Amino acid sequence: MVRPKPKMIRAAGIVDDPGRVAPLPYLNFLRYLKRNVFRRSDLRHLLQVGLVHWNALSDAKKRLFEPERILARVARIRRTTRRRRLLRRNQHGQKGRTAVRRPIYDKRPPPSRRRPK
Repeated sequence: MVRPKPKMIRAAGIVDDPGRVAPLPYLNFLRYLKRNVFRRSDLRHLLQVGLVHWNALSDAKKRLFEPERILARVARIRRTTRRRRLLRRNQHGQKGRTAVRRPIYDKRPPPSRRRPK
C-alpha cells in the first residue's frame, strides 16, 4: 500500500467547526489528517501513520493545532466574511450609479448649513 505524502500544512486548512475542536492538539491533528490526507483509510492505519507524522512536525507546526489558536482563527475568518457580506449587500444593485464628483475647476464654496436657533 502506498502511503500518501502529507501536503504542506497551512493554517487555513485546519479551520474547523468550533464545536468539533478537541482540547488536545494531537486529536485536532488526527482530524486534519483524516479530512485532508487519509480520507479512505481505517482508524488503525490513521493512528499508526498519524503518530509518525506528529513526531516529525516542528513545534511551530504543532502549535497550529492548539484549540485556542483554531478558535481564534475561526472567529477572525467569520468576522471578515461577515464584513465582506455586508459590504456586498450594500453595493448590490448600484452598478452604474456612482456618486458624481464635482469637477476640480469648480471653485464654488461648500454649501453653508443654517442651524435653527
